[in-house]
Amino acid sequence: MPADERANQIIAEYERENSRQANVRTLWQDTADFIYPYIDITTTRTVGEYRTDRLYDMTANLDMQDMVAGLKQILLPSGQLFFAIKMQREEDNNDKTTRYLSMLTARAHEELFASNFITEMDEVLRSLIVFGPGSIYSEWMVETGLNYRASIVGSYVLIEDAAKNVIGKLEKVTLSAFQARMEFGENAGTKVLECAADPKKKDENFEYIHKISFRKLRNKFLSDTLNMPYEAIYVNVKEKSIAYEDGYPENPCHTARWMRPGNEKDGRGIGTEILPQVKVLNRMMKDFLECGNKWNNQPLEVLDTFEGQVRVTPGAINRVQQMDSIRALDSVNGNFPITEKSLERQTAIIDRAFFRQAFAPLADLKGDRRTTLEIRERIRQTWHIIGPPIGRIWGELLDKCITRSILLLIRNGVVEKPPAEMQGQAFGIEYVGPLALELRSQQNRAFQEWISVVGQIATMQPDALDNVDFDDAIVRMGNTLGVNAEDIATSEERAAKREQRAMQQQQALAMQMGMTASKAYKDTSGAPEEGSGAQQVMEAVGA
Repeated sequence: MPADERANQIIAEYERENSRQANVRTLWQDTADFIYPYIDITTTRTVGEYRTDRLYDMTANLDMQDMVAGLKQILLPSGQLFFAIKMQREEDNNDKTTRYLSMLTARAHEELFASNFITEMDEVLRSLIVFGPGSIYSEWMVETGLNYRASIVGSYVLIEDAAKNVIGKLEKVTLSAFQARMEFGENAGTKVLECAADPKKKDENFEYIHKISFRKLRNKFLSDTLNMPYEAIYVNVKEKSIAYEDGYPENPCHTARWMRPGNEKDGRGIGTEILPQVKVLNRMMKDFLECGNKWNNQPLEVLDTFEGQVRVTPGAINRVQQMDSIRALDSVNGNFPITEKSLERQTAIIDRAFFRQAFAPLADLKGDRRTTLEIRERIRQTWHIIGPPIGRIWGELLDKCITRSILLLIRNGVVEKPPAEMQGQAFGIEYVGPLALELRSQQNRAFQEWISVVGQIATMQPDALDNVDFDDAIVRMGNTLGVNAEDIATSEERAAKREQRAMQQQQALAMQMGMTASKAYKDTSGAPEEGSGAQQVMEAVGA
């Protein structure tokens, strides 16, 4: 297919999907205005312009910020291991693979924390919570190594397969003429190159569409980038030309949705769902402030000829011919206590939506001091509630992003290649952050309860313990508790320890038998009888 025709198809595809997203984009902008007013989707505001001047209540914004910080801490605890690399098949685990995977896990964390991964994930989590979708792009840069770019909601449309998995996206990117020439060279576009060469016009902006998607047609026998499973194409929108084309062995864009309703591939976030309540609270707070002003600076009436409408703003003066002639002023001040109580109720609804109980557990405690156990139980209960959306983040985004990051480290020689026995074998990611451990701790508690019951039965039926696989259970409990893999013996190490212990026990038994035989020999008046048990024992121990 000619390049210009492909460029036209990509532009048409973006415009078609962008048009279908129109209602969602309007919802996102409305949500941004009331919860995170730093995103421009259907509006255009200048840098430095006031963004919060329409907000009379910041509850939703502050709750969202607390939740982002809390999620980062329980999903991606800074300076701590939050995932472990495991072989997908248990039979592939041995001393050599365990040592390699332990090294790979540690080095991958070092490289991730040294990159901009954590800071970019801050924006991804915020987008997930407020709007619904969150997307991040992973790449390798010769100068810096691992690099990540969070996409701004509203700038892209998603591409799904029949199973509702995100397999790509089309994103509109704005670059200055200078930046475009740096990125695409002579293919940036004729007008772009002209502006880039002019010092007065090099900052003029141009739009490009960046498409990343599963490649439909490719030669699997060729290993060049244009035949890799995923394609990446930049299209100059104005000139309708392809500026750059590349390929990847795996999808470099990783996208999750907080919730994914049936026919809404963009998903929904907490912000979009709680928006009506946020608007109500914002209006109530505005009325609350006005009510307070009227109570403290009540509108007055003075003797004069009255014409026009009654002024009810704080401190307003209405000139009348007779005092108390404007009866409406009797009720204009409102019922202050009821308004305050309603505000508290509305605020509590928004706090609950953003899981404030989990991420700020001490903020709303009243009365006597609570015990540490009670606070931990409050947090634990809430963590289980947010388990399903967190599962989407793990499965749709982090699994793929971390896997690609590890492969980039291996391909670029930052870590040594896997040993021969691991070549071609699949590995998986197991999360060991605070939330993952808490969600899996139920298995530990269930096992402890079960083994207690089995132990009671074993007092009457000793064979009952044969139903318990202690070796596998102990290893799984160690993994669940986040124990370092190097501290857990492999099956080979376990077998070697048991073999050595059996030999030591056999030697101890032989020594004990020898001592018993020696004593028996000394107690007799002569040599043991020919063929007797004593003679066989003496021969066995070399006496």
